Amino acid sequence: MIPNYAKFNAVDIYSIFDDDSIININEDFNSVGISIDSRKIEPNNIFVALYGEKIDGHSKVADAFAAGAACCLVNKDWFTANSSNFPDKSFIIVDDNLTALGSLANYHRHRFDMPIIAIGGSNGKTTTKELCAAVLSVKYNTLKTFGNFNNRLGVPLMLLQLNDSYQAAVLEIGTNEPGEVHILSEMIEPTHGLITNIGKEHLELLIDLDGVEQEETALFGFLLKKGGHCLINFDDDRLVNYYKVLNKKLTFGTHTDAALKADIEINESLNPFLKLNYNSGSIQINMQTIGFASAYNAIAAAAAGILFDLTLEEIAHGLSNYTPEINHGYARMVFENVAEFKILNDCYNANPSSMAMALKTLKAYSTNKPKIAVLGEMRELGDAAAIEHIDLLKSAAGLCDYVFIIGNEMAKANSQFQSENIKLFDSHSEIADYIINNFKTSAILVKGSRGMKMELFIDALKSKLI
Repeated sequence: MIPNYAKFNAVDIYSIFDDDSIININEDFNSVGISIDSRKIEPNNIFVALYGEKIDGHSKVADAFAAGAACCLVNKDWFTANSSNFPDKSFIIVDDNLTALGSLANYHRHRFDMPIIAIGGSNGKTTTKELCAAVLSVKYNTLKTFGNFNNRLGVPLMLLQLNDSYQAAVLEIGTNEPGEVHILSEMIEPTHGLITNIGKEHLELLIDLDGVEQEETALFGFLLKKGGHCLINFDDDRLVNYYKVLNKKLTFGTHTDAALKADIEINESLNPFLKLNYNSGSIQINMQTIGFASAYNAIAAAAAGILFDLTLEEIAHGLSNYTPEINHGYARMVFENVAEFKILNDCYNANPSSMAMALKTLKAYSTNKPKIAVLGEMRELGDAAAIEHIDLLKSAAGLCDYVFIIGNEMAKANSQFQSENIKLFDSHSEIADYIINNFKTSAILVKGSRGMKMELFIDALKSKLI
């Protein structure tokens, strides 16, 4: 958990919650910081007890008070059953603890008059967020979403990070069910919004592309209602239709009619080269990122820079100096060398759109080495899983020298579509053994849904070769 020092006094608490929800909070009440982890309570924190997958935070209320918590926010049912054990302690009692955390965060957000851009979409949200923050940081002290704190738990924790030192914020918003983008938009109240694209994501609950579009564009709906600025990807067949609906807007992309128009080239090392054109100005940018996806993300970040009043030169400085970090065994499109094998590590996650972009990047890589795609199944596709995996295999077979696959959905697809260059495996280690025994060198794209933990293939390859 990331610490915060958001202050709430009695007036604040009574402004956020109903009087009958507040227990033993007097006019001299003052708190500093909101915590959801009883192990990291600091004196005068408000402890928010959440229901977790492994631990119910309510079981740690006593520990929180012992550590110096000023108050605990708890569920009404728990309080009814346990209040007698804490007769003199301060409580906020609610029906939905997670919603209450969001209310605290939204209240704190209103203390700051600064531009906040929310970034949503089916693909590339995190990289776009990082690139956007790199651009805006050239001119402003910018808060950005930590890691993947982009859901109903992470977003309020990010809002609680706001303080007077920041001049702008870049916040990522994710979704996996209908209504989540609306909730997060209302919580953040962004002044600007950017949707990277509309792609096939979380189809178990969003059902189809129409459902994805309805969910993601709730961000535009909020901004239209509140008079905010929308950044429209003119390369996306669905988002381009919002140009006629929205008021304050800037279009971007490689499309001829985009206000911020970009041309993309990829060099032999897969680093993008961009030429940006806006109004009567243009600038060229050499990126240190890898692949086509990062190039499109960079164009989106450049559009944000324009709306935040940066010059093309300032935007170019931010983009050209950005270098992606590898914080885990899984990554977003970075190169790794394992003995004589060149690994294109894109293990972070996968859906049909991001798979297509990754394969396009591998195809563009200039090398005499065999090109191998090591692909895990794509999850959360619902009824579309079968056809999407078959389509993926057809595409991969035509773009790569070899396609090595793993996962139940991949196996099902392989039973419907077979090719001489596709081979199904039972484990990550088995793929590593096969490659070592049959190839002296190769360029290997590694990608799959997060649950497939495709980095285990890279770990296996390293353990056998290094």
